[in-house]
Amino acid sequence: MAPAKVHLLVVFSLLAVAMLPASATNLWLFDHGVNGKNIKLKRFNFGTSQRCFSVANCFNDKAASASWVKAPSATRVVFYEDAECSGTQAVSTQTPSGGIEFASVNLDKKVSSFMLWDYSTFALNGFVDVCEAAILRSANTSANSSSLDSGSKSSNGSITFN
Repeated sequence: MAPAKVHLLVVFSLLAVAMLPASATNLWLFDHGVNGKNIKLKRFNFGTSQRCFSVANCFNDKAASASWVKAPSATRVVFYEDAECSGTQAVSTQTPSGGIEFASVNLDKKVSSFMLWDYSTFALNGFVDVCEAAILRSANTSANSSSLDSGSKSSNGSITFN
């Protein structure tokens, strides 16, 4: 193959890899339903570990269980009784997929925040109030921007929920 074609192929391959979406964790919070069936409260989609996601202002003390998929291997999904990832915690090592019944860890209807631990137990990538983020995202959508990242690749920290 000619050197120019090889060079073009390498450039195209690098561009294709750069455009692949980053894997993001999907996490669902559930409430108790009738006949033992849980009712979905909210789905969260986020791509940043070591960031605390607080639900205290809009979903506080409502969740009975949680499940998740696509969490990076060897990470921990952690739920906290208090806002800003403080207070009693429940740590799960089930990744990339897993679930937890909060009654089994004395957090039934008590969860106020969660975080994906990767290399530390601290929120080294900051704190996000999911409730405020929803209000901001709603305002940004009208301005043709639905991400809290403002296009920054470094934070990879937008969180969406529905």
